[in-house]
Amino acid sequence: MGAGRPTPQADENGAITLTIGSRLELLSLVHALIRELTGQYDFEEKMVDEVTYAVIEAGTNAIQHGNVFAADKSVTFIFQVSATEIAVRVDDHGRGFDASKVQNPTDPSNLLDPHGRGIYLMRELMDEVTFETRADHGTTVTLRKMRPVAAQ
Repeated sequence: MGAGRPTPQADENGAITLTIGSRLELLSLVHALIRELTGQYDFEEKMVDEVTYAVIEAGTNAIQHGNVFAADKSVTFIFQVSATEIAVRVDDHGRGFDASKVQNPTDPSNLLDPHGRGIYLMRELMDEVTFETRADHGTTVTLRKMRPVAAQ
């Protein structure tokens, strides 16, 4: 028998945490949670799509490159959602890496290199993206997207 379906948990500060195993198919739970949380604040579809693409890419990287699909490792997503912004923290338990060493995939010399496109995509879609290698050698990716201010 496998483990039960991962369930999001809320803390006293309003953060929603979802921890999944290192399996790509579990990212569908993250996608559904993003839709649920953004629906509570009636975010525009474009913003929801941008956040979804970036968070799923961060999760894919955490599973594939961080945890290397290890069955004994998990990926944790921590969501802070308000009427003005969405912030998501993604933690893996891999070896960590230096995001500054990832080449720009739009540089002509890198156009045929299949690596680095996900990080580029996250940076293009979100207002803020940071990478941190933790003391336990895992990687924390923090993504932040502000709600556009309506024109007056």
